[in-house]
Amino acid sequence: MVKKILSKKKQRYGLALSGGAALGAYQAGALKAIFEAQLDIRAVAGSSIGALNGYLAATGQISELLNFWRTIDQKKIITMESFAKFFFTGANALLSDQMQRTLVNQAVSLVSLNSSKRKYRAAAISLRTGKLHYLRGEDAQSDEELRDFVLASAAVPGVFPPIKIKDEYFIDGGLVRNTPIDALENERIDSVIAISMEPEEYADEEKINTSHLALRTVSIFFRSQANDAVERAAMSPKLRKKKIYLLRPQHTLGMQQYEFDSRKIEQLIEQGYNTTKEFIIKQRLR
Repeated sequence: MVKKILSKKKQRYGLALSGGAALGAYQAGALKAIFEAQLDIRAVAGSSIGALNGYLAATGQISELLNFWRTIDQKKIITMESFAKFFFTGANALLSDQMQRTLVNQAVSLVSLNSSKRKYRAAAISLRTGKLHYLRGEDAQSDEELRDFVLASAAVPGVFPPIKIKDEYFIDGGLVRNTPIDALENERIDSVIAISMEPEEYADEEKINTSHLALRTVSIFFRSQANDAVERAAMSPKLRKKKIYLLRPQHTLGMQQYEFDSRKIEQLIEQGYNTTKEFIIKQRLR
């Protein structure tokens, strides 16, 4: 009698990608490792920079994602002209979203999303109602609207301009859901991998000035959001049936959120990649 060998069921995953501005380079490295491992990704939800990374992950454009991070030029992002425009002309944002918009115009289309067969969700907040929305890729009526979904989630208030979709303006959803695990509750997945850039623990500071304190406070806020998202998932009737993995760096990343230093970005990509490779092996995700 021949014994039937039962193969392990392949896990279906969803990704919940946190925001974190320039720290999204770490997330890009993590996504590279996840796709190299050929995990079965069925849905992706993102907030802020996680929505931009998330769209490229949802459509499998990992090379384009890495190229985006490796070609960021800090000198073109923040200039004396941008500061002057913001403070002296009453502009609604410090920076133009041109860098993000150029990538989005090149990479985002209904055809690329539909052909990937992955669900895409972008967290954004309505300026009119103050309510959180999960903008769903399949609801977009045109390439332009889908692009606005991505840009709306990444529209950090005061940094990038709000995005108008139909008759409402939207801003960064990370203010309310920086780690949007709950956006995946109705998806046909077995597990969620949430990727946050806030560390397990912080390094001791030799000296703390006002800027350090402000950045640490923001990090603590978003770290708490990630923890709360996992706790809410454990209490959700739908999500508690799914395994939730929280992937984050062990220690503080060596770059500030709005630093965009090309050398440090490359280090963060490598760090995210190596940490995630180890995480996949340790958690037996394949």
